[in-house]
Amino acid sequence: MSVTVVVLVGIVMTLSGLAAVGWRNRTTPGGLLFAVLQAISAVWILTTAVGLLLDAGPVRLRVWGVATGLSLLAGVGWLAFVLDYAGRKWWLRPLPFSLVAAPLVAGSLAYVFSPTWPPLIEEVTQTTISAGTVVQATIGPVGGALGVYLYGVFVGGFAVILKMVRDGNEFFLGQSIALVVGSFVSVAAGALQVLGVVPVAGYPLIELAVGGQSVILAYAVFRREFLRLVPAVARIGERTVFDELDEGILVVSEDEVVLRANPKALSYFGADELVGQSVCPVLERIGVSDLDELPQRFQRDGRTFLATTSTMSGRRSGTIGYALVVRDVTRLDRRQQRLQVLNRVLRHNVRNSMTVMFGAAGEIQAQADGDVAALADTVATQAERLTTTSEKAMEVERVFKGAGYTERVAFPPLVDELVSTFAERYPDTTITASVDVESGQTNGELLSMVLSEVVENAVVHTGPTPTVHVEVVAVADEVRITVTDDGPGIPECEITPIRDGEETALKHTSGLGLWLVYWGVTSLGGEVNIEGTTDGSTVELTVPTARTDSV
Repeated sequence: MSVTVVVLVGIVMTLSGLAAVGWRNRTTPGGLLFAVLQAISAVWILTTAVGLLLDAGPVRLRVWGVATGLSLLAGVGWLAFVLDYAGRKWWLRPLPFSLVAAPLVAGSLAYVFSPTWPPLIEEVTQTTISAGTVVQATIGPVGGALGVYLYGVFVGGFAVILKMVRDGNEFFLGQSIALVVGSFVSVAAGALQVLGVVPVAGYPLIELAVGGQSVILAYAVFRREFLRLVPAVARIGERTVFDELDEGILVVSEDEVVLRANPKALSYFGADELVGQSVCPVLERIGVSDLDELPQRFQRDGRTFLATTSTMSGRRSGTIGYALVVRDVTRLDRRQQRLQVLNRVLRHNVRNSMTVMFGAAGEIQAQADGDVAALADTVATQAERLTTTSEKAMEVERVFKGAGYTERVAFPPLVDELVSTFAERYPDTTITASVDVESGQTNGELLSMVLSEVVENAVVHTGPTPTVHVEVVAVADEVRITVTDDGPGIPECEITPIRDGEETALKHTSGLGLWLVYWGVTSLGGEVNIEGTTDGSTVELTVPTARTDSV
């Protein structure tokens, strides 16, 4: 047995091991076809090794035909694996892939059953060398065409791999390099054999090159997670997300032809198919004739939609197309309408009714005494609370309308004014402040409202002679405002809904105060931390700013 045969047997064992690994990963995109490719290659190399051991004659020629046919099938398997591995499932559908693979499959059968067919092989000789018995063949026109086509298949596979890298999948660069380099070894060996750059015509140079390819793939499988970090998973994930989004998405070319449309888009526009069609009929259903005229909000079939159009640019050129995103906001729109009506009722009807009740309770108090006057006082107190809540709701709506606006805010004057206001309003209160921040970029009006609510809550609920301290410090690009008091502490039942972010029948606050603080700070992009103990309460507000200047 020659050294060449021994090497070929070693290659068969390596390929068999790779096939087993591929089979274990058969549920991964590319895993099953990787196993099939390695199995075909193993049989091909084993057949070649057996042929070298045979004497010259018809059997040797038949074995050579089988080996050559298997080499063509390996090309088919390689292309199928690359397409599956890269996530190009469209090309693996029966019709397109059959058209691509048919010439190689037909050529493989021709080599297996009729290796001496003149259009395939014009002349065949068998020679015994140190490696074994080799077959030297002069390729006919059909055989030459098959060879050219096989190289074309490899070029197509390489293009798929290179596109995978060009599209920005650097994470899979190692896998792509392994595929390119491993496959190129066999392609280069085939080119050398065609050019006659081999010691002896018919020497199994390509088969030995497959051994080099198998070593590279083995390294990729065991050291680079070749069959675990699969590019197709990312591509399939992108396609799945695109198809399952609640938003309707149309990808439109520069000449306004629809290139992609997800199921939601088809549903929203009442179409069975849009790909390949002009986007103009879709726009006409909305009432416009051009993408530039597309309104941000439109109505269709009794539903309300929001639409946005984004321009897509190429790597080296300007605009190459547009992405149209349509969102169904019917439920949100109707909810906003209900909230507007309820808000109006709260702001006007309830407030006006409470004012009347407050006045009537005052008249009763003035004209009655005893239990009747006490009941009137209770009515007046509750009416005043509801009126305050209504006014607070009005203030919240007014301030939150401009929540996105920011300005340069000077913190010392803001805190000084706050302290002065509450000291004047509540003379029995001791309010102190320490401000170690000069200024920062935020919404001053909203922050002032939030801070006023925190301080008022501390003053009102602390006791007859409360002590409140306000501290403002800078922490990186944030301002941390801490308000502490010496009262009985905020009840846990008031804090829990704020921490959980929701109210239930069993867990709810007694008013809007803490919610106003939470909404205000989160609108500023910050966080609220509330701690209540029997020794007092601590409310910590952390608000981001573009820049803070320490005093």
